[in-house]
Amino acid sequence: MGRSTKLPLYVRVSAIGLALSAAHAVAQQPERTDNATLGVSATPDAEPAEGISAVVGAGPFFHPANEGAKNFKVAPFPLVDIRGLFDDRVFISTLRGIGVNIIDAGPFRAGVAVSYAGGRNSSDSPRLKGLSDVSGGPVASGFMTYSIKPVAFEIKAQNIFGPNPGMTVTAGATASFSPIEGMRLSFGPEVTWADSRYDKTYFGVTPYEASQAAADGNPLRPYSPGSGIKDVGFSATALYRLTDHWGLAAHVGLTELVGSAAKDSPLTQRSFQPSIAFGATYKF
Repeated sequence: MGRSTKLPLYVRVSAIGLALSAAHAVAQQPERTDNATLGVSATPDAEPAEGISAVVGAGPFFHPANEGAKNFKVAPFPLVDIRGLFDDRVFISTLRGIGVNIIDAGPFRAGVAVSYAGGRNSSDSPRLKGLSDVSGGPVASGFMTYSIKPVAFEIKAQNIFGPNPGMTVTAGATASFSPIEGMRLSFGPEVTWADSRYDKTYFGVTPYEASQAAADGNPLRPYSPGSGIKDVGFSATALYRLTDHWGLAAHVGLTELVGSAAKDSPLTQRSFQPSIAFGATYKF
């Protein structure tokens, strides 16, 4: 169980910050400060949930067509987020997948989850013309969060299985506060490392693909990247609790591709990769 929309892994991670933040804001009272799911975080709370909560939501997500693209796409994202199951050990989400909190020691939590990562189509961007499509696959994740109010720290490793495997490791921190009753603001940086399998899938061009792209009028040179820091980013999320059930959220993500992915890949047209999302949530 995971995302039903076939978005690349980097897009999924960006959207998670908004959707989980919105879910958490509606599910909790506005005066409570919970940090781990706000902003850049893509894991469950570092603090226990109070009972079972179920939240649904939807909204548009504006993002680059692929990593390194200069053109943008608009994708809808549906949200179903259920937490607090089995004494807050299990969560179910269309964005986070199905996961288990294995360690629950006050502000520290660690666990595992399974989800699905979408692929990439050659029709997503003119720069991808002639390249092979990238198939999606199941994802196994491990995460650790630690909360020191008002800041939460997080590290998460995700491994994609299937025909296009790859691993990423993301570390980040998020600070959050409530300037007025019913509103929550959060912001924080993150950095992502990718292994050579992931970079070759999303930034590499094989000799065969280069010849195919050239035949389709898209001259690309062969390129085979290695592992390394893929990007650094900063995100901000604004949440507003309208009623006991309804809430609004807006999210801005600013990501800069770094290393060989930004400097050497013929697929990178622009290293600066902004995104924006907004939507509404409803808590049952």
